[in-house]
Amino acid sequence: GIDPLVFTHNHSPGFEILPNGDALAIYFSTPPGKAEADASTSFVQARLRYGSEEWDLPELFYKTENQNDQSGLLWRDGNKIRFFGGGRGHPDAVPFKMATSTDNGVTWTLSLPLLDKPAANYTAQPITSAFRGADNSIYMAMDGVEASSFLWRSTDDGVHWHDMGGRTGGRHSVIVPLDDKGNLFSIGGKNNSVNGWSPQNYSSDWGATWSTNATSPFPPLGTAQRPALIRLASGSLLYVGESYLHKADKAAPADWKFGDNCFVAISTNNGASWHIKPLPVQLPGHQRTNHPTLGYVTAKQAPNGVIHILTTVTQPCLNYELNEAWIWSEAGDLAPENSGGTIKKFSENYPNGKPRSKWNARICPNGRYLLDGKETDYYESGAKQREVTYASGRKTGEETFWSPDGKKVWTWNHYLKNDTATWTQFWPNGKKKSESLWNTHPEARDLKRHFFGLVADGPARQWDQGGKLMRVCHFQNGILVGETPPGEKR
Repeated sequence: GIDPLVFTHNHSPGFEILPNGDALAIYFSTPPGKAEADASTSFVQARLRYGSEEWDLPELFYKTENQNDQSGLLWRDGNKIRFFGGGRGHPDAVPFKMATSTDNGVTWTLSLPLLDKPAANYTAQPITSAFRGADNSIYMAMDGVEASSFLWRSTDDGVHWHDMGGRTGGRHSVIVPLDDKGNLFSIGGKNNSVNGWSPQNYSSDWGATWSTNATSPFPPLGTAQRPALIRLASGSLLYVGESYLHKADKAAPADWKFGDNCFVAISTNNGASWHIKPLPVQLPGHQRTNHPTLGYVTAKQAPNGVIHILTTVTQPCLNYELNEAWIWSEAGDLAPENSGGTIKKFSENYPNGKPRSKWNARICPNGRYLLDGKETDYYESGAKQREVTYASGRKTGEETFWSPDGKKVWTWNHYLKNDTATWTQFWPNGKKKSESLWNTHPEARDLKRHFFGLVADGPARQWDQGGKLMRVCHFQNGILVGETPPGEKR
């Protein structure tokens, strides 16, 4: 029942916390057996609603017809969300595509960049870093050729763009401003090293030139690895990385004190020194399973101080939530608040005064916000769009989505007691289109631990518009294990 352009290899995400508190991730998605640079790829999106423990199912973001879509970057620019998307094989006049949203990702405006000259010495893959300079120019990081990265600049709010010219010393470099005078700091990202360590570079002219490669305090990265670097609200820098070169099967340098762990690191002096802490829960890659990984990791901090870290290439991919105080502490894996406190009512209206959404949320004793109770969303006409009930951040009972004309599009029936759910979709005539069973608290493949999520587990049935059963498939822990002809018993 998932959109047919949501495939099996979902990678290199853009990730951001929206103004309404939701987390949004946009991945490129590749079909089985196809290369990442294939024209069949698409961009897909997934959303974690503020106060929910469970991500929504992925759906199509956009697909460039007969062209490759690859490597998204999401950036909150005030109350506007900016998306930059790459793609192999496009003309040098279109090294990336753009989209903006001012309504928390409900609608988007797509556009193409106007370059001062055709792009050169580049790979059409935006990375993770975007920011504004002192003169309000926009800077966005992209891969160069081989082990290098660079910045694009726009001085007119994203219409015209200029390659700043300089190149860092690593692919997938992560870049932050150190001040408002053009001093920038870059680490990594992969496919290069200095004396066995990941490279770092400095620029004093907004990326027009970069210093020669210097040794960073972090291990180097390679295939299927990308670091994250952001500035926190406190002013500290946060770096997220890992220790092992998986494809090369090579450990970190002997002086590294943190084994093969994935880790977070914090600096209060613009990267001169770092406090490093291993993450308490780690998974290996889905293909290379000997050592833990974060894959192409992204990190963002929400306005409430919570740091979200999103991983890829593990099974399942993880969303860590932590704060700066935890990084400095000796604490390990902590159970989050999910009870106590008070339940409050909230609502939001359209500009015409009609209700857009009504919901309830639990404010836990230490401030954690969890959806709790009935939530109803409306179309601008006043018709219901979606209705669901939450219990401490998890969906329970029936969830329904209607079309603008009032027809039922799909329902979920969530059974919290046994961590299962049934998803039913309907044809426009009201008859069932498909029905599938899901595990909503599955166990990781490589760790005896359960995570909130959705894994197909059980029969999945499809009917034609007349009500005739056309197909019965069987899933086990997310894997298609067989198909039964209609009418036969399994």
